[in-house]
Amino acid sequence: MVDLIMLENFSLLIPSKDFKSWKGHILLNVHSIYIEISCPNMPLLDNLKIKIPEFQAFDFYQFDLNEQVQIIKQKTHSLPEFLKELIPVLAKVLKEDTSTHLQNLSNVDEKYYSLIQEVNLHGQYVHKIDQNLKHITFNVLDMCKHNHFIKIFIPDEYPMVKKQPLCFETLVPSVSLNLFLKINTITNLFEMFKNVINELNNFWNVYNEIITTCNTIGSYTFKDVNYKIPIDSHVYVEVEVDPLNPLNCPKFNLHGLPASIEKFQERLNEINPCLIWSTENSFKENILNVFQVTTLQLQYEEENPEHYIANQNDLNCCCICYDQLDTAIKKQTKLCINEKCDALYHMSCICEWLLNSGSTPMFEHLQGKCPQCEEDMLVALENFDLIKT
Repeated sequence: MVDLIMLENFSLLIPSKDFKSWKGHILLNVHSIYIEISCPNMPLLDNLKIKIPEFQAFDFYQFDLNEQVQIIKQKTHSLPEFLKELIPVLAKVLKEDTSTHLQNLSNVDEKYYSLIQEVNLHGQYVHKIDQNLKHITFNVLDMCKHNHFIKIFIPDEYPMVKKQPLCFETLVPSVSLNLFLKINTITNLFEMFKNVINELNNFWNVYNEIITTCNTIGSYTFKDVNYKIPIDSHVYVEVEVDPLNPLNCPKFNLHGLPASIEKFQERLNEINPCLIWSTENSFKENILNVFQVTTLQLQYEEENPEHYIANQNDLNCCCICYDQLDTAIKKQTKLCINEKCDALYHMSCICEWLLNSGSTPMFEHLQGKCPQCEEDMLVALENFDLIKT
């Protein structure tokens, strides 16, 4: 159950998928503290556990965190109430403690406090905060409900020194990526990212339509603008979409043996595709009209007898890499839940496929479509590093 009060009052605490654990930072006056919370019986506070690495590292005089947790639990009835009672207690401990160990913590308080204050301006978009504030990840939803992430790396001297552009990782078309390159503050970089995601909403719609309806060859991420679409069993057209004008007619590049692509190339030479392309039609309908085909192929085959295409019914092969797999080791395989499909994959292959298709890890899972039948698929990441056998 979503705890809206927690999200509103403690925006720098990131919840787990079931909202039974939280990780992130809380502000203690001029201090900031990283905290991990486990509350398996939410909203009840039974079995509540609090972990604060700074408090474990330093020997605070006559202070027992677990004892304070038990005391506060008895007089509060919800996690937000508990934290509001706990914060002033922790702040008092940090203020009164004279341990020499605390000097190490105080040296970074100004940096932490300034950073937290800046990040708190966009708290509802925060996806993950590094425990040591080395990087922060923000998440923005587009109109298609795609999650778009930007991971911003924070220099050691930030925010006191803001001379150099911030480094970041994100997946957007390169034409928009250039807008981020000279920005030197977290706020400005995030605001630019959010604006770009919103301005590209038409592109995300087209991207979603292509991926879900056009039987594309290969996998794609949000930065891709070129897509391979099979229009014949031995011919595919590579379309290049302009992300700034995604509803316009794309560029076409045919692939296949000359004899196979000849009729499609003649078709392109005879017509002006821009005159046929219509914003009233779907992307798929426009492709069919441009190349005068009745349907898109389900699979593209190279005209090479030695080229092996895996058979979906061969249950001893991964349907992505076509290598053998050991179905007896369940943790290393993933089975499509669609009974009419039953495709099998190496765990590492399907994770890479979903990542390259734009899926982003959320609460230690990847969500996407089966490459064979497009059935919804949820893959746990606990075995992502397993080697194929």
